[in-house]
Amino acid sequence: MLAALAIGAGLAACAGRQNGAGAAEAIRNADLAFAKATAEHGVDGWVSWFADSGVQVIPGRNVVGKAAIRELMGPSLGDTTVALTWRPTEVEVSPGGNLGYSIGRWERTPRPGAAPGAAVRRGSYVTIWRKQGDGSWKVVLDIGNSDPAQ
Repeated sequence: MLAALAIGAGLAACAGRQNGAGAAEAIRNADLAFAKATAEHGVDGWVSWFADSGVQVIPGRNVVGKAAIRELMGPSLGDTTVALTWRPTEVEVSPGGNLGYSIGRWERTPRPGAAPGAAVRRGSYVTIWRKQGDGSWKVVLDIGNSDPAQ
C-alpha cells in the first residue's frame, strides 16, 4: 500500500512539472505572439493581448483597461518611423499553473523616415499572464523600463 502511494505521489509530481513546463512554453509562445501581433497590427495587436481589466504600469500611474491602454499606446504604436520588438528571456509559472510571468528585453529601432539622429532605445520588461477559461493566456499586468542613457 505504501509503495502504491509513493508511486502515485511520484507520478503526480512528474505531471505537475510537465504541466508547469507546458504552461511556461505556452506563456513564452503567447509573449512572442504578442510581439508579432503588435509589429503587424500596432495598437490593435497590443491591446488584443490584454485581459479586459489588464494594467499597464507607467511612471506615475497605472493605466487600467483596454480602452485606457489603447489611448496611452496609440500614439507610440502608431508611429511608423520606429519599430518596437521584444523577446522573453525568462518565464516562470505559479504552482497552480494559471498565472505566470515573462521577463525580457525590448528594443525600439528607428526606421527610414525617422527624425535625424533618432537613436535605438532598449530596456527590460515584466509581463504577468493569467490563463483564461478558454485556455488562452492574457496580459494582466505589463511594465517596462528603459536602460540608462549611455
